Amino acid sequence: MKNEQEALGDPIKIGVLLDMPRACSDQAEGIYNLLAEQYVAKKRFERGFEFVRADPCGPPAGSIHATIEAFHELCDKDCLAVIGCSHSGSSIAIPAHADARKVPLISLGATARGMSDWTFSVCRSSVSHNAYAMASWLKQQGHKRIAVTWDRADDTPEYLLHFRNAVERAGLQILVDVRLPQLVGPELSGIFEAIFAQFWTLKPDALAHFGTGRIADHWANFVNDSGWTAPRIMGDAASPERVSWPEGWVGVTTWDDDNKVASKVYDDYRVRYPDAEAPKRELIAVCRDGLTALIEGIIQAPILTRDGIRRGLELVQMLPAASGGPRTCLGFSPHNHRGLQGPDVMVLRRMQDGQPVMEGRIQLF
Repeated sequence: MKNEQEALGDPIKIGVLLDMPRACSDQAEGIYNLLAEQYVAKKRFERGFEFVRADPCGPPAGSIHATIEAFHELCDKDCLAVIGCSHSGSSIAIPAHADARKVPLISLGATARGMSDWTFSVCRSSVSHNAYAMASWLKQQGHKRIAVTWDRADDTPEYLLHFRNAVERAGLQILVDVRLPQLVGPELSGIFEAIFAQFWTLKPDALAHFGTGRIADHWANFVNDSGWTAPRIMGDAASPERVSWPEGWVGVTTWDDDNKVASKVYDDYRVRYPDAEAPKRELIAVCRDGLTALIEGIIQAPILTRDGIRRGLELVQMLPAASGGPRTCLGFSPHNHRGLQGPDVMVLRRMQDGQPVMEGRIQLF
């Protein structure tokens, strides 16, 4: 029998809910392992961490129910907390289940609707910040009459709600908004042609698109191939590694060249996994921020139970973030579970000569 006073403590069991494509999920797990190793090396937490992985086939093509079932499986395996999911639809659906199980969850979806008593948000992109960053850019450039497209993802109505509020404050006008499919189908080119004809008649000052995934790429390429030179901007789009991003489009991203926290974790990953393909920088940033917030909450926990970790998370304050600009930080409180804070959660990049260069940051209006 081991001496409980002298033996090493059991590691804290953390559920990892990976509802991303397999390659991204493997990279996310690598980021989590790297961070756990760094915390142990710094002696910030003597017990260490054990990750329990679940890989549901969730949205957009899969089922939200599969992600919910995976969350319950992690709870049944005695995980004290869970990090994930990354899709906004799942992030909206799971909080009720986290509350029912009384298990703290760090949600990584962009939605601002993915929070509850037991759910905390560290978002990969941010719906509301996206909308205001785009409105800020349009205002700065003098574009007043805007044509909008958006897809059928669960969170795109949320984008449009915030964008309508933002453009009203900025003194801009939405001429028309058209909703696109979320998945690529054979009818897509016909849909695009009809939308383009409508927009051409209206002659907007600029185009704005809300949505992610392959539809965004297809729409951006269609507009470029048309030869139309109208200024164009897209939410949640301009990752630095996205070298195939269509020329001339401005996109909103969480990767800021001046964020030294982000640069360090990226460099650390390359050193830790020298033979592996580096993840997209936005993925590194959100995984680092999500797990760092969770570990700091575990360190702050008054008792190592699920409720203790929930209370510990509500004590996390002014934690430098890898996402966004250099002064973006993470923090929670009992009545605020939205982690990323500051005006520069999202910044702007333009694809110029095949490179996603910094276009600027939001100017408050």
